[in-house]
Amino acid sequence: MQFNTYTYAGAHIAAWLVNNPSPRAPAFAAVLHGYDVHQAVTTAAQVQTLRPWAQHLRGVFEAETVADKAERADALLVAADCRPRLVSHGAGLPFHFHYVSVHAGLAARVKALTAAGLAHVIDDGAGSRLRACSRASCGTVFIDTSRNGRRHFCSVRCANHVNVANHRLRRRQALTR
Repeated sequence: MQFNTYTYAGAHIAAWLVNNPSPRAPAFAAVLHGYDVHQAVTTAAQVQTLRPWAQHLRGVFEAETVADKAERADALLVAADCRPRLVSHGAGLPFHFHYVSVHAGLAARVKALTAAGLAHVIDDGAGSRLRACSRASCGTVFIDTSRNGRRHFCSVRCANHVNVANHRLRRRQALTR
């Protein structure tokens, strides 16, 4: 499935934050830079302030229904004080959305961007693609970008682990009959 790269950047950053709960500032800055986040210089203190936010983001991915995901994403939009505006960073450059003032601190901008990114995914009808890995001991979240939207595992490794365990269980059950 093709996603608009800019509006979904926030959702991808949200997944990264959830999957990396204690990132180092340079790694986080690299992720933000990779998604063209304006003024993405980070400090350890800024990263620290986003740790509780990552737990709130996880709730959207782990919600059972799209309605629950939407309710949680909406609460994040309110908590982030998200106020969309069109911004251009110079003459001749295209306009795009910013969800808080460009003068706001990095933590405020990341909160608004991630909340809006998740909301965009849900608004586009792809809320069911915001998922947590189905392997019980994994905990990784992801955005299912597969063509049919039926991915249940974050990686082939997790899928293989579950499938091998299920196969072994079936074999043991067959032997006891």
